[in-house]
Amino acid sequence: MNDATTDDAPPAGSSETGDEPAPGTSSGGDDPAVTSEGPGQPVCGDGLVEGDELCDGAEVGGMSCADIDPGFTGALACASDCLAFDMGDCEGAPIEWLVALNELTSKGAESGPFAGRGDAIELLNAGGAPADLSGWRLSDDPTLPFDKTYVFPEGTTLMPGERLVLVELDPVSGEGDLPFGISSSNEETLTLVDGGDEVIDALTVEGVAAMVSWCRLPDGTGSWGHCEQTLGAPNIEALTICGNGVREDDEACDGLDVGAAKCADRGFTAGAMTCTPQCILDTSMCMSDLAAAINELESTNDEIELFNAGGDMIDMAGWILTDQVFDAAYDPAVDDEKLVFAAGTKLAPGQFLVVGKGEAAGQHPFGLSSNGDTVTLLKPDLTPVSQVTYGADQAALSFCRLADGPQGSWSSGCKPTFGAANSK
Repeated sequence: MNDATTDDAPPAGSSETGDEPAPGTSSGGDDPAVTSEGPGQPVCGDGLVEGDELCDGAEVGGMSCADIDPGFTGALACASDCLAFDMGDCEGAPIEWLVALNELTSKGAESGPFAGRGDAIELLNAGGAPADLSGWRLSDDPTLPFDKTYVFPEGTTLMPGERLVLVELDPVSGEGDLPFGISSSNEETLTLVDGGDEVIDALTVEGVAAMVSWCRLPDGTGSWGHCEQTLGAPNIEALTICGNGVREDDEACDGLDVGAAKCADRGFTAGAMTCTPQCILDTSMCMSDLAAAINELESTNDEIELFNAGGDMIDMAGWILTDQVFDAAYDPAVDDEKLVFAAGTKLAPGQFLVVGKGEAAGQHPFGLSSNGDTVTLLKPDLTPVSQVTYGADQAALSFCRLADGPQGSWSSGCKPTFGAANSK
């Protein structure tokens, strides 16, 4: 590869048609916009390259299209955000490999071959030659610490147009690749370096933006934005942006925006309706007039813990525990895998009741999916008591309430404490 790029931008190139921009570039022709209005911060559009700006207006550091890839000719321009080059006027085709971070998700794949395998990152060779990735490294820490860095095995080759999807390492099974996850709430910086420690590509992203998919448009060469999830396949711009906090089209909710939905709509008496990262209404924080609640669960051995946070004994005879969502369509007569608690089953004040999977008395016969599931606790008259929904891989070890009881918030980072108080 040529060495004209900097650590703030990936090595560049373009598609075979010469119409698509290189990694860290954009084909947009909009006027530059202000990137920050704070005092002392760089201003995109003032013609001065400052801070994290790669270029600014006509100031492109003396670079041309040929500096991006020798296969191109023409004048290089600056993208509207000053964070990438615009190769819209370049002509030619790439003659070198062009490897770039291309798509990522901070909540795991929802379907397809990578579903249930944790956070994922896709790489693409958008260039015209094979790329030998042997010894390359990828990390969510720019200092590339050993315990948070994936090292590409010897012999790893990415052919022109080929995609490589890396998934989060499963600490239980040992399957997967990446020894780090991608936060769905905090800022993350991903850094890809070659065997000589040259930065090939780098990306800083707010984790919430990647809960579904954050990808390059067009593939390998374009700017980053919200996308439909297409790991291992060409990127597609998102029709609606789940995670932007605004309900759009057929979204039931988005972030804190749940519309007029209330827990009472689902038969609960208190609590707050929330929203899943997939923009589906979630009753996990809805409550009944009882102090009992689903308190902890895990999808490896499928244990479920119930807890009585109140001061009175609760008679659970005839109560139903199921992995089906409770709504107006729920019919216990056709729910063959529900657990109906036997006569004499009681939950004392402060008691933790652990329900295991099996066919014996007091056990539930249904499994809990590692790809995400819903567990519901109902009274005999089908009044809902507690319901929780979790996502892919969230319950691999322990998905629990902190603090214990119906008012506790759900967390995926729990220490397994079945039969005892929950712990982060």
